[in-house]
Amino acid sequence: MIRDRRELRRYVVIGTLAALGGAMAVDVLNQLAFFVSWSVAFRSWLVTALVAPALAVPLLGFLARSHLALWQGKQEMERLSRTDFLTGLPNRRALMEAAEQGAVTAMVLVIIDIDRFKRINDSLGHRGGDQVLRIVAQALAGQLADFGLLGRLGGEEFALIATHPDTAPLLARLEALRARLAGQPILVEGRAVSVTISAGAALRQAMSFDELYTAADRALYQAKQGGRNRICCAAPLPAPPAADSSSAA
Repeated sequence: MIRDRRELRRYVVIGTLAALGGAMAVDVLNQLAFFVSWSVAFRSWLVTALVAPALAVPLLGFLARSHLALWQGKQEMERLSRTDFLTGLPNRRALMEAAEQGAVTAMVLVIIDIDRFKRINDSLGHRGGDQVLRIVAQALAGQLADFGLLGRLGGEEFALIATHPDTAPLLARLEALRARLAGQPILVEGRAVSVTISAGAALRQAMSFDELYTAADRALYQAKQGGRNRICCAAPLPAPPAADSSSAA
């Protein structure tokens, strides 16, 4: 399978040389078998040397471009199958695949949820709700993507699979983002909308990913039960930096 332009050029060059070598071999044998004169033989070989590449290059180029287009189409389908169509973030499938490949001793899972999103959706309509999802997704990506893989689990839930060994900067960045969202309404279709998030974080230690997910989900539930607009961590993660965590509107 041809995967890039370099492989395309290599395919055409090698194919052309092979075609030229094959054509010349047949012509040489033909001229020797039905030998007339050396001048006739050399003219025939010259014509073959010119015609064979002239025919091979466009044909092989067409085949190579077809193979490259097929590969690129396959790669694009693979990318789309792992991408959330609304936010452009990795989707649940991509997150789950990455989680199963991650290092057990260096993984933090953070589940992030937009507080009372149904109320936002009912107030703004689905189009406005989708815009809120995109704005929050961009904010999350801008602040957290350098810590690991950030994606959308579905609905109003996002997740970060972090492989950074130091969790303190991650929790500090997450808390700063939470406070920023809570303190500054976002503009959606000309309306100022108050949006807050809650999050639950858990550290993977000699456990399956399902157990890690359960721990992070329980921490998120604790944040919701505690009044929303806050971050809770499952032991042994430290609590995030103290900040105002008043309830979501």
